[in-house]
Amino acid sequence: MVTIAESVGLNGANKTVDVIKIQNLINNNARHTELVSPLTVTGKINGELIDAIKAFQANHPDLRFSRPDGRIDPDGKTLAMLRESIKTHESYLPSGFSRNHFTSFDSDAFVELYESQYSYPRLGVAAKQGLQNLLKQLNADSDVTDIRWAAYMLATVKHECANTWQPIEEYGKGRNYDYGHPVRVLDPSDSTGRRVHLNTYYGRGYVQLTWASNYRKMDAALGLSGNGSLYLYPQNALDPDTAYRIMSYGMRNGTFTGKKLGDYIRGDYVDYRNARRIINGTDQAQIIKGYADNIEFLLRFCNSI
Repeated sequence: MVTIAESVGLNGANKTVDVIKIQNLINNNARHTELVSPLTVTGKINGELIDAIKAFQANHPDLRFSRPDGRIDPDGKTLAMLRESIKTHESYLPSGFSRNHFTSFDSDAFVELYESQYSYPRLGVAAKQGLQNLLKQLNADSDVTDIRWAAYMLATVKHECANTWQPIEEYGKGRNYDYGHPVRVLDPSDSTGRRVHLNTYYGRGYVQLTWASNYRKMDAALGLSGNGSLYLYPQNALDPDTAYRIMSYGMRNGTFTGKKLGDYIRGDYVDYRNARRIINGTDQAQIIKGYADNIEFLLRFCNSI
């Protein structure tokens, strides 16, 4: 069943995902909307859409509003009548929308739609560049072929990096946790055994890599050594390209908790809520699920235009 999270139309919340759904539903109800040609589906509210909603409210035989308000609410009768005309959840959406295969798409279009969906906090220059870089990395990652994997990875970064879209250090730097205590690490490149690094392995990166053992494990998995080593130089986890490689490898292979993307997202099965166990139990799982649902929708929309 087609649902919207918030109101669409005159004086509505007009979130991008909801507007796209309504624009497509309106186009599938042309006989009641007085439209000469289909609406251009943009995700943005405009007078043409509001007029079409009013016409639908006035003309549909089960509505016949004497004073159409041009607004569609999540539990309202207008939405119920709009979705009566569709046979499946996706039949009203653009061609290719249901395709799970993740292909290259217009990242600029995605960022614009994302900014409209999540108008607060607004993306600053650094955050926008960070999001663009992540989309570039995802497009180039041959191991991420499912659009739902990409959506959940982006939702995780949105939460873990507090909407900065940049690799960050854990707030508090591990204070009150065992991994927040400095560790003396001998540099194997120094044959005298005198060169020592004083490292603290608190969370860093897109997914907050913690514990010395995990930094060492990622070195082995990604083939990092010397000046690129995470174990010797944990600040390397803040490099965006390295942070992406850590996230992609760890989430795909279950490196962080033993749980991986394929456990929760495969075939026709999707469990965004429990996918949080890949990173951190069920902490904030429902919030991240909401991000993933919206991001998946926007990725699919950009993937189909």
